[in-house]
Amino acid sequence: MVSTFINPLVNPEANLGVSRFDETAPIQLWQNHSESDVDLVIRAAYRQVLGNAHVMESERLTVAESQLKQRDISVREFVRQIALSEQYRARFFEPCPRMRSIELNFKHLLGRAPESAEEMADHAQLLDRGGFEMEINDYIDSDEYHDAFGEDTVPYYRGHKTQTGKKMVGFTHMFQLLRGSASSDKDPKHQNRSRLNSYILRNRPSAIAPLKGAPSQWQRPTAATDVNQLLSKVFGLRSGSPDLSFKPVAPKSANEPERQQQFYEAYQPFKETAPVEFCVGSSDADLEVMIRAVYRQVFGNAHVMESERLTIAESQFKRGELSVREFVRQLAKSDLYRSRFFDSCYRYRAIELNFKHLLGRAPDNFDEMRYHSSVLDNSGFETDIDTYIDSDEYQTAFGEAIVPYYRGLSTQNGQSMLEFTNMFQLLRSASSSDKNLATNNKPQLTRAIVQNSPYGKLKVSDTAAILAEVFKPKTSGIGQIQPWATSANFAAEQALRQTLLDQDLIIESLQKQLADLRPSASIGASYLKNSWQPSVVSVQGDASDSLLQQSDNQIEQIANLQAQIADARRYAAIGDARLNKWRSRVFNS
Repeated sequence: MVSTFINPLVNPEANLGVSRFDETAPIQLWQNHSESDVDLVIRAAYRQVLGNAHVMESERLTVAESQLKQRDISVREFVRQIALSEQYRARFFEPCPRMRSIELNFKHLLGRAPESAEEMADHAQLLDRGGFEMEINDYIDSDEYHDAFGEDTVPYYRGHKTQTGKKMVGFTHMFQLLRGSASSDKDPKHQNRSRLNSYILRNRPSAIAPLKGAPSQWQRPTAATDVNQLLSKVFGLRSGSPDLSFKPVAPKSANEPERQQQFYEAYQPFKETAPVEFCVGSSDADLEVMIRAVYRQVFGNAHVMESERLTIAESQFKRGELSVREFVRQLAKSDLYRSRFFDSCYRYRAIELNFKHLLGRAPDNFDEMRYHSSVLDNSGFETDIDTYIDSDEYQTAFGEAIVPYYRGLSTQNGQSMLEFTNMFQLLRSASSSDKNLATNNKPQLTRAIVQNSPYGKLKVSDTAAILAEVFKPKTSGIGQIQPWATSANFAAEQALRQTLLDQDLIIESLQKQLADLRPSASIGASYLKNSWQPSVVSVQGDASDSLLQQSDNQIEQIANLQAQIADARRYAAIGDARLNKWRSRVFNS
């Protein structure tokens, strides 16, 4: 018998080293304060602003401390004096790279981590324009500082808890900056390198590693207790040789009828769930059900934290100021939706998910994909979202009061077989989520839609058609048409030629994007000591290749170019950051 149970309630690692911050109330200087209260405020301000680093007596700001004790300055101004001091500048500005310095300013003065590259870029520009003092004043004079701490509260770490209106990305970033109650920002291990630069540039959550906390009286057992081993040691018994006759039983694989039953059961909840509709006089509980249904549909069954919810839009919906349709629009245009299903996805993958989330079906043909791609090019993200929600199809299917639901799981009048099969590629089961890292956000339907064939497989042809394809005369180019082609074959061939021309335009556009990214990407790759260079992607066939073969070659070329552009964007973001830092040093020197 082996005992391996560990109570998570008494395990200090369950709190990730932040229990000391949870147990400590914010420190505030009241009107009727004693001398010991002021000393407590002073120590807390030093600990917060100087990143829990030790401060020697000779380094303390005695003049500012005296002014605070006499109430000539507020706690807010005392924090400003410490942040503008030579000690702070020598520790967290001069020896640090620019991005690391900004990270620490957010942590020390606002008690949180930066949330986006825009915040980092704004403060980098402020450093260029006004210098160090203006940068510090920008934090302390901000509305956020005033709302969080006011004039008499010492800043404290707020970012290790999720908050309303704050992104999940910023919450995870705090654990990269705050390494536990026993950690210090004067840490020579990382040589003052930026902790968040790569995560912020990619708009990705940081990894949450176990933090360093102060030791507690409770200690985790070094190993589980095995009663058999304990008895063998007590009585001097030798462990016997293992039984080689034992063979583990392999799991039994499901046969074809069982697999079909599992496939049916995976989609059964959708058939058993009725559409959710808003009715006049709905109770608060009914409204909560509708709100949860909208989040589940629009965000592809992915988990949404309390801090990520759109509280203003929810309040407007509960008061009747927004219809279900407009509430769906608010969610689809939110920064959360954009970061999950647009900024981090390939274009065609984003379009696939928009069809699924907003219209409840998969795209039917390549013309639909191409139309929305052109809308994105010409008008941008928000206009593309409006084209789905303002469409006649949305109005006919859902109207103003019905939460969108998956309609493509059942065959319908006027629905093509391709759309029906494509829906099973996008919706794997009732428990699946579109926030799936296994697929790397790659398009799931490109091949099927371009070839106009379910699952991207070529259609079955009879023997006569196969022989005609084998023995037909070779063409000298795409523009020629065989005189023996029937009217049906002629129409199909013309459609395929048009697809080839459209894919040529896509390839040309992707090649131009790659060429534009190449200079900055080369700088970023060189900085990371990576030998990355964009390879020349050219998948060309002979003139005698069939049109389907030429289409397959173009699809392969498009996929290769998209993969190279994704890599180039990552390196270009790093290259632009390094280039901007170099420019600022040159122009400021």
